[in-house]
Amino acid sequence: MAVPKGHAVASASFTRPADTTAYAANDLVANSTTAGSVVAMTLNAGSAAGIPTRIRRVRLYGDKADATNFNFRVHLFNVLAITCANGDNGAFSVNKAANYLGQVDITTGQLFTDGAMGSATCDILNPLGTTYALLEAKAAYTPASAMIFTLALEVDQD
Repeated sequence: MAVPKGHAVASASFTRPADTTAYAANDLVANSTTAGSVVAMTLNAGSAAGIPTRIRRVRLYGDKADATNFNFRVHLFNVLAITCANGDNGAFSVNKAANYLGQVDITTGQLFTDGAMGSATCDILNPLGTTYALLEAKAAYTPASAMIFTLALEVDQD
């Protein structure tokens, strides 16, 4: 069955650990403090596996109003089996260089009473369709406990 070309939005969320331990610049922001339990976000814009997508815009939301230094790097891959050398709040160190699609830096675009949002445009081709993402803090950042991050990719389906 052919998948029609067009624009789509893929999103995924994760909840960071229930602590307020400050991040240093270049720390992994993830769902678990245990390296072997970190899982990348899976973003599928509705295209079948193997159907190329072009990522045009990346949006990142945090569900807590205190978002001082809400500056992150979104790392994009085309494979889920990414091994993180550390868990949440450890130095960002991962494998899968051959499956790395690129990175997008996000800074606070808007603070709200119930969270923060940032976005950036990009032009990243994913020849395999489904995209996997990890976050890296780009500045010292004190998070809210159990903060929920939601990542959205605006993509064109080739």
